[in-house]
Amino acid sequence: MSTRKILYVRSGPYKVNLNGYNLQEIGLGKAFCKKGYDFDILYYSDENKIELIDTPQNNLRILWCKGIRLLRSGVYPKILKKEFLKKYDYIIVSEYSQIMAVLLSGLHSNVYVYNGPYYNLFKLKLIEPIYDKLFVSVLNKRLKKIFCKTKMAENFLEKKGFSNTIPVGVGLDLEKYKKKEKIDVSTKTVLNKMQGHKNVLFVGSISKRKNVEFIIEAFIDYKIKNRQDRKTQLILIGKDSNRYKQYCKNLIPQELQESVLWVESLRNSQLKFVYQKTDLFLLPSKQEIFGMVLLEAMYFSVPVIASHTAGADMLIKTLTNGIIMDNYDYTLWSEQIKQLLNNTNLAKSMGENAHKTVSNEFNWNRIANKMEESFQ
Repeated sequence: MSTRKILYVRSGPYKVNLNGYNLQEIGLGKAFCKKGYDFDILYYSDENKIELIDTPQNNLRILWCKGIRLLRSGVYPKILKKEFLKKYDYIIVSEYSQIMAVLLSGLHSNVYVYNGPYYNLFKLKLIEPIYDKLFVSVLNKRLKKIFCKTKMAENFLEKKGFSNTIPVGVGLDLEKYKKKEKIDVSTKTVLNKMQGHKNVLFVGSISKRKNVEFIIEAFIDYKIKNRQDRKTQLILIGKDSNRYKQYCKNLIPQELQESVLWVESLRNSQLKFVYQKTDLFLLPSKQEIFGMVLLEAMYFSVPVIASHTAGADMLIKTLTNGIIMDNYDYTLWSEQIKQLLNNTNLAKSMGENAHKTVSNEFNWNRIANKMEESFQ
């Protein structure tokens, strides 16, 4: 019997950094390789080349491919050929709103979509209703199944008229964190600054969507109301626009400037060393397709406080394995920060439950099993 083959097309016309972010496609690919499949992942690039990813069994390849950018959609003429596509048993495309979902489902009989967004991702709002009018009914007939990363994503698609959806979640590549790795010099610098402190952490882009200014406001409120606490500091890890970062910095009173540590970036594989020294993780994003950093923090038993976004809704049961806040009142967030920093038993229990949640329910092997059950 020949090996079954899957092609995963990440359609977005943006280059990805294999070291800088926890790429979902690679974790999913490894899980399918374990199950006996060969798995190819297409990523946007300015050159065509093939890169092999080391796996214990079967083949995991990255197909770096030149593409044409149409707003936020990518088109990849090189693979839009029946001769190329017929070697794959299954094709998975990221997002219904990517035109490649329409094109590929017209060329191959076994196409699936893995959809995350639960809000309009088009740059121009007028494009979404036009796109939906043209293609939703077509995709609903052609696609075998739409795998949804969250229940919110499923509800979003059902309202558009899709009927063949199933929520499967998102996973974490647990094996990646079990590999031995040396601590980088830059990571060591951060760890040294964490020593002897209680550390409140945020990881992500320093942006309005991530609501970094709100994190700072909640942290300032906590520090002002708990002046006796000189050990707690805020660590913000992520790249930024200088203008927004400066705006956030200007919110911090002079006497608290040294209590906020700004770290531009660390390799994703290095973050495990930081999570292990973290007391509390905050993610008050305004929108979050899932939030891989939530998965990461919870896996490392860090108690988390998050806004009510799609990933948090899937992951967190409040006061059991984390806290979901249904508001953006920084004084209420400040109270929760105080509770978790002071109540070590609650924080420990929450962290342990968070680790179990991710380990048992949100690993890629489990997600691959759910997808395979829907394969036709």
